[in-house]
Amino acid sequence: MLIDMLVTTELWQANLIALVSAFLAIKVLRPIAIYFNLVDIPTGRKQHVGNIPLIGGLSVYVGILVAILAAYPIHDKLFYLLVSASLILVAGLVDDLKQLGVWVRILIQAIACLIMIKGTGIYVESLGDLLGMGEIHLGQWGIPFTVFGVIGLVNATNMSDGIDGLAGSLVLVAILGVFVFESVSGNYRLFDFLLLMAVALVPYLLTNLAIISKRKIFLGDAGSMFLGFILAWVLIELSQGGPSGLDKAMEPISVLWCVALPVIDTFIVIIKRLKAGRSPFHPDRSHFHHMLQDLGLGPRKTLLVMLIISLLLVALGGLMQLIWPAASASVFVLVTLGYIYWVKRRGWSVTAKNLKQADAP
Repeated sequence: MLIDMLVTTELWQANLIALVSAFLAIKVLRPIAIYFNLVDIPTGRKQHVGNIPLIGGLSVYVGILVAILAAYPIHDKLFYLLVSASLILVAGLVDDLKQLGVWVRILIQAIACLIMIKGTGIYVESLGDLLGMGEIHLGQWGIPFTVFGVIGLVNATNMSDGIDGLAGSLVLVAILGVFVFESVSGNYRLFDFLLLMAVALVPYLLTNLAIISKRKIFLGDAGSMFLGFILAWVLIELSQGGPSGLDKAMEPISVLWCVALPVIDTFIVIIKRLKAGRSPFHPDRSHFHHMLQDLGLGPRKTLLVMLIISLLLVALGGLMQLIWPAASASVFVLVTLGYIYWVKRRGWSVTAKNLKQADAP
């Protein structure tokens, strides 16, 4: 009954436009990507077969953009989101083609964040009641905190794109997580935009997982960075209640539960790389999905296990919000510590084998 109220005829039409546009974009962009060499070439670390077009993110972008232009008025917040997200997408495309330096990517991500903050007035001003002792306000310190947080989630999404379907599926889990926490609060803000984003992901995932075509496509840095950026700002908007702070749909701690697995995994991977004397952005095989594969799981089983864990973490966060909100942050820390303990048992340092595989041409 609630879904019937939320999914209007206009939203059905917009979703259909997004679905068809994203699917057609794959068809149109595939030969263009091959012509311009926008492809992922297999190496020692990238163990796929053949040169795979990096157009998944572009297809999602086209699906979202066409649907928005066809069905929705462009208000200020949406305008600045599209402008800043487009900047992220273009930077990712250049990186896919020519390998931008890490700090150049981060600088562009920071500029995109500042465009959003300046244009919309939205940033993380409140961390909520994390400790059960009252709401924690950041004031103007919230602006650098926001830039740091958005860059973190953008790169966590990018770094999770290690096996077929993983980054896109984790974004879908995060969207589902938003719906869970909105159901707790009874405030379904941005439901239509999130559903549109989920629908635009479907053609990419079906193609990437070789369900509707044997000719795969990859998300690319453009896609993973674009999705991470959009998701970050949606979560900020919903957890802060907009510039006025009066229309909050979820608690700030709930943001972490929505993206728990990629955030925790990226945090631990960065620590492992720093302990090994490596750059935190230097690729290796120390992610959670690599460890699962080292345990003998194939790519599809690894994907399934990670999605189940992500869904369980969302469910745990939703349960904490219902029964004991003040303890939600503490439980999240305990989950992180539990993961650290498991990683330590598996081998805390980045191993010589992993470094060798990462450096292979």
